[in-house]
Amino acid sequence: MINKELKINVGCGPTGQIKGFDNLDNSPNIFLSKTLFFKKVLFRFGLISEHQNRGNWSEVIWCDASKKLHYRDQSVSKIYTSHFLEHIPHDKGFIFLKECYRVLKTDGVVRLVVPDLYLHAEKYVECTKKLLDSTTLPNNRDFHDKFLETIYGAFLKKKRYGSEHCYMYDLPTLVSLLMKVGFKKIMKFGYCEGEDDELRFYDSRPEDSLHMEARKQS
Repeated sequence: MINKELKINVGCGPTGQIKGFDNLDNSPNIFLSKTLFFKKVLFRFGLISEHQNRGNWSEVIWCDASKKLHYRDQSVSKIYTSHFLEHIPHDKGFIFLKECYRVLKTDGVVRLVVPDLYLHAEKYVECTKKLLDSTTLPNNRDFHDKFLETIYGAFLKKKRYGSEHCYMYDLPTLVSLLMKVGFKKIMKFGYCEGEDDELRFYDSRPEDSLHMEARKQS
């Protein structure tokens, strides 16, 4: 009997599922997708959005990865997670990465893709400087509001836990957190670049993202 390689994809949503992976998310839409009639009724009465109604969650496993990954120690070969970590508070981010380290086999790898706070801050400063350099008093707050929503949307919008950003990372803060949970081999890459020839091809957010790989060593 051939043992199947166990790979997981955390925070996949309805469109980020990867074939051959355990696709994990904590959205209530996972349960709604199992009761299509009830889902249609909620949509008809405007209780869920069209996006929620159309999303395909049928192959997604419900999991609150901010608390625990329900896998045995050293049982997982690869972990991919894109634009998930920023949706949980920093302390829960530590728990999640600690869980990644626990379930990974020796030489297993996690690829983390998060919005880069440094890039967002640069863009905010650049756009604000243009407004301030104008000959008239600046009256445009779009960049300001977008920046605030990006770095801490959970504070500005009272929505379902996990739907908005709770914390933002740049290279130093993410490396520090990965080292704290036990990773020693930590690498930064560009979009669709990486040491792992499989995981790097699942990237889908090139404009504003920080791409990292961390490998568990003995």
